[in-house]
Amino acid sequence: MRPLLSKINKNDEYKFIRGVNLGGWLVMERYITPYSFSITDCHQRGDFCWYPGQIDAPPNAPLCNITECQAALSKNVFGATDYPLDEWHLGLAFQGSNQTQHGEQWLNSHFAHFLQKSDLIALKKAGISHVRVPLPHWILGNVDYDNDEPWIVGDRWKYFLRMCGWAREIGLEVWPNIHTAPGSQNGFDNSGQQNSVKTCGGWSDNPHNIQRSLNVLLEVAAAIKRANITDVVTGFGLLNEPFGDCSRDRYKQFLQDGMNIIRSVLGDDIGIYMSDLFQAHLFNDGTWGLDPDTFGNTYLDSHYYNIFAQAVRVMSPQEHIDLVCHPHDGEDVTDCCFEDAPHNTIPSQGTQRIVAEWSGAFDAMPGEVLKPIMKSIYEYGVAPLLNRTITPERKSFLTKFIQAQIVSYETAAIPGLAHGWFYWNFKMEGGAYLEWDLLKGVEQGWFPEIAPPNVPSERLYGTCMEIRERTNETQDIVHAYPWGDPAYWRGPLVNESDSLRGDDDLQQYQPINHHYLSGIKNQVAMIALAILVFIGVRRYQVRKNSKKWQYAEIQS
Repeated sequence: MRPLLSKINKNDEYKFIRGVNLGGWLVMERYITPYSFSITDCHQRGDFCWYPGQIDAPPNAPLCNITECQAALSKNVFGATDYPLDEWHLGLAFQGSNQTQHGEQWLNSHFAHFLQKSDLIALKKAGISHVRVPLPHWILGNVDYDNDEPWIVGDRWKYFLRMCGWAREIGLEVWPNIHTAPGSQNGFDNSGQQNSVKTCGGWSDNPHNIQRSLNVLLEVAAAIKRANITDVVTGFGLLNEPFGDCSRDRYKQFLQDGMNIIRSVLGDDIGIYMSDLFQAHLFNDGTWGLDPDTFGNTYLDSHYYNIFAQAVRVMSPQEHIDLVCHPHDGEDVTDCCFEDAPHNTIPSQGTQRIVAEWSGAFDAMPGEVLKPIMKSIYEYGVAPLLNRTITPERKSFLTKFIQAQIVSYETAAIPGLAHGWFYWNFKMEGGAYLEWDLLKGVEQGWFPEIAPPNVPSERLYGTCMEIRERTNETQDIVHAYPWGDPAYWRGPLVNESDSLRGDDDLQQYQPINHHYLSGIKNQVAMIALAILVFIGVRRYQVRKNSKKWQYAEIQS
């Protein structure tokens, strides 16, 4: 039987993972570093310039002059003329004659300067024990040039090894994660290739793409072993966020094959974590993941964000905490994994739980905030809200909101079930996304003190409901953005695979059929109406009481 990764003493206490994601670094995401995607014809010909406040700019970098450097815009998958959406489009922007080398130089500058050793030192000082590092599937050159894949490889692996050396010196453990997949496993920009439809089909319905992903696992694991960094690389993620419409059978087979590959190269001691298809309860079937000889030291990984649904963004402070303490079905760490499912009282001795992504953001949708940011860069050469500040009252709520999530994700009431978390993200460009920025949160005092590794956070913060009772119920701090009121009332979730973490425009909710709500359905209709009235009143209160709409200025 493999030992549990986190067990440390005879009292059955655990060394909790308190980590952070190095997102936007080796897998670039536009909302994390919008300036890196604001490509001009100057960049395309190798005449590089940087923007005011650009977080990955080298020292003494020349500034862009938007009257001399013309924006490199193109049609994207949504039919819009825009800067590159993702790494796929970023690669396309540098595909012209003699531009490929310039694309490599531009991205290598980002890899070299976005993450600094000082960042890791600050994270360690704050109490962080682990860093989760998103890696693209093309990091070692797995690019299908015959089919015109535009991925820019660059020197990512060199900078990953540099970071591992820093982590060894500083005392941080590194958990890389294969964040992308050929064909895109979800249609999100974080897969490297954003699609107009959110689906796993581009990957899971193509056996060749699944095999390429398995090949990548072997390539990366072998490279880790050759580099002699297995002392610092102590965990490995097989694939980030495959969408909920993946074939469950094919995905489970991929997980089994992936585990076998990683174990065969890196041994039994490395922790393996696996995404939950946004539906952790599906893995709690009384059979999967229970055998400790096969699934020891493995973790089912969930990502929880209280931001992507309109009804959540308008909640009051205590309502936000309530939602964390009493999450919706499908949004709970306790959805998996138990020996005695569905009674769920005995945690599995095989696969256990981890939450590898979550944040302090609660009232502004990141994709919508990004639209006027990119427009401002195009029109004025500068992103808005670079120096945005937040009020003491908002900071106080953020502290409690984060404390409540940490307590919830460590599930102190069920010892041995959950082993910790990774905050998203370590830092962000500018002030528009302050609530996502752990390093800024530590600097500004709103990210709470982190408990020692062997101490449950509940001992430091109190229970989730105790945190709720300490939360000031002032609506002034809620600045819901955008309002985006739908033309009709949206009713219950369409099916089990839907989740509050999805985009508003994905039509997760369906309009209520008033003909269907007749007869014995009247009670359901009354409940829906009551919810509608409640949300309407809450929205009125938010709009009436808010003193400062922090994202209003980027509308202009």
